[in-house]
Parts: sequence; C-alpha cells; structure tokens
Amino acid sequence: MNQHQLRQLIQKGESRNLEFKQRVTKPERFAKTVSSIANTQGGILLVGVNDDHSISGIDPFEEQYVSEEIIKFNIHPPLAIKYATIETDDGLVLMLKIPNSDFKPHRALSKKGEWQTYVRFNDKSVLMSERQQRLQTRGITNALRPIKRKLSRQEKSLLVYLHENEKITLKKFCQLVNFSERRARKTLNDLLHFGLLREHTFEKSIFYSL
Repeated sequence: MNQHQLRQLIQKGESRNLEFKQRVTKPERFAKTVSSIANTQGGILLVGVNDDHSISGIDPFEEQYVSEEIIKFNIHPPLAIKYATIETDDGLVLMLKIPNSDFKPHRALSKKGEWQTYVRFNDKSVLMSERQQRLQTRGITNALRPIKRKLSRQEKSLLVYLHENEKITLKKFCQLVNFSERRARKTLNDLLHFGLLREHTFEKSIFYSL
C-alpha cells in the first residue's frame, strides 16, 4: 500500500474492520481491539494515525515489537498478524493486517486478569455474550448453518429492521412484531442458532445485530 492508498483508507474512518491507534499502549485495550477484529471479519489496524485522521508518525520497529509481545501474551489462542510499514510525508505508519480467524473465539486478557471475548460492532469492540461464544466455538457463525424451514413473517421483519437500524433489543423486538417476551426470545434464539444474528453484551445490556 502506498501513501495515496493509505490516505484514502484513513478518510473512510474507523469501522467494523478498520481501527486507528496513535501508539500501541495499554495492553488490555490493544488486545481487546485486535481480538475483536479477528473474531468478526478481520481487518486493518493502523498505528501512527490519530482519531482526527491525521498522521502522527511512529517508530515502526518499536511499535511492532510491543504489538507482538501483547498479542503473544494477552490474546489466546495466538494470532498470526502481518505487518507492513508505510512511509508518508508526515511520518511512518505501521499497518497490522488482522485475519478473519479460523480459530475463533480469541480471548483478550483484561486489566483484572480475566479472559474476555470481544467482537466488533460498528467501530467499537463489545463483549460477546456467553451464548454467542458457545455458538462460535461450535462453528455456528453467520451463513454457516443450513436453514431447514422458511423464515416467518416476523423473522423477516426483524432482518429487514436490522438492515436499516443495525441493532435491536429484546424489548424492541417484542414491540416490533407484537410478540410476548417468551415468544420473542425463542425467535431470537432460533436465528442465533441459524447464524443469522449476533448477540452482544455492552454495559450490562444485551442487543442483537446481523
């Protein structure tokens, strides 16, 4: 990737598969970000880029060394990351190419010494629910499990809603299709089992996305 391509990428802004870091600091936060990208679709992490899209420049050898140490000791199972240094007029940028891992879920060591599993939701790394972890461990991920029946009208309405609104809670789904909480929960469980939904935990609340 050359400087022009890099700047075009930066202008797109942070997303599910793109993250900016000024430096590699705070091992628990860095491990959380890298593992969440690997647990979702893979992507790119740029070191030496600020949140305002400006390039601060870094020492790529130092940043890569710190990155490798964090990934080695703070992420399990380990990840194979590809590194590249890109030269710009404003300094050097280190690019980490994070794979869409075949060994999900990867866990990150938290500040409290706990192993946590994260996924990306938009440009945030959010905690994966325990149920979603079990499904992913069993290999049930999006579009991997055959659906042996037709989707109901309510299930289709939910998928359309999520295409337009990105996330939904159990309460909102009940209101959307006029279901009881028990019936709505069963419907969400079915779609999770089919791999059509993802379940997330953020600030002690649970929500669902595609």
